[in-house]
Amino acid sequence: MINGPVWLMQPIPYFGERISDEWIYEPKIDGWRMQIIRYDDGHVECWGRRLERKPNWSQKLEKIVNMAERKLPKGIILDCELFSTRSRRFIPSLFAKKPKAKPIIYVFDVVFFDNELVASLHLHERKKILDTLNLKPPFYFLRGRKLVDIRRNYKQVVARGSEGIVIKKIDSPYLIGKDAPIATHYWRKVK
Repeated sequence: MINGPVWLMQPIPYFGERISDEWIYEPKIDGWRMQIIRYDDGHVECWGRRLERKPNWSQKLEKIVNMAERKLPKGIILDCELFSTRSRRFIPSLFAKKPKAKPIIYVFDVVFFDNELVASLHLHERKKILDTLNLKPPFYFLRGRKLVDIRRNYKQVVARGSEGIVIKKIDSPYLIGKDAPIATHYWRKVK
């Protein structure tokens, strides 16, 4: 059962060490990290990642909350990145009564689904859950692609406008901290 926001898992930098096993990569979106919670009673909350500051953005992101109430199932926590149609610079305007941009929400992981904690499932299983949601704009599912060559994959993504990539071990769990976020070797950022 969902009791409120969770400490989101954090990537660590990639320093060029040898990567073995199966990994995927996703574009590193230069937005604001956010979790969207839809409780069993149907109401939605949007939280920033710095829980020690109590960043409940729900009232200021009322349009996103309303869309999530219509488009997301109950009993879910999504890990995502808040972005805007006019770049990172316009994200603060999304909190205004008359925003200067439209929201884009890149969803890349799920922590709770159908009121069950799914963090212990492997990443590829959590991605399958996300795929069943059939997300519609402004929500976009970041599926991830099989990591073949870090440098080549990085260059491809940067050429398309992202600031880098996040590589993720495909059989990794989602680690939730009790008092702070957990920075994990299962996720590495390359920028």
